[in-house]
Amino acid sequence: AVVSTQSGHYGRGCGSEMNFIRCDDLPVVYQTLVRGDGGRWDLSWGDENGLMRVEFEPSSVAMCRETGRVYHPAPDLHGGVGLIRSKLAIEISSKFMFKSETSCQPTGIDWQGQLHELHHDVLKLLPGLPALGRHSESE
Repeated sequence: AVVSTQSGHYGRGCGSEMNFIRCDDLPVVYQTLVRGDGGRWDLSWGDENGLMRVEFEPSSVAMCRETGRVYHPAPDLHGGVGLIRSKLAIEISSKFMFKSETSCQPTGIDWQGQLHELHHDVLKLLPGLPALGRHSESE
């Protein structure tokens, strides 16, 4: 399991050792969108073979209004939230739908011809950023 420390480091046990990393955002960074079982889409991270995957859930994608970064749920074992790398986030965000032309917070995503309402729940899991991205559209 990935554990977070008060100093902002993440640790993971490896045999009798504990290895720590410090990252700018989150330890899980989704690198690619790949076809999974039964034709579903999966987000892949952490290895070049695509063995570390989660099912892509379009309605669970969230964009932090303050940073523009795009997130998706990750396994609880890895902190519950992952960052989508910039190149992939640009591709995904091109499918975002907005309440109005002046709105900066997406309200939906048109994924494979189907509109999914975004619920932004994953933003509540961002560590160390208690108010980030949690503003309502009317604020």
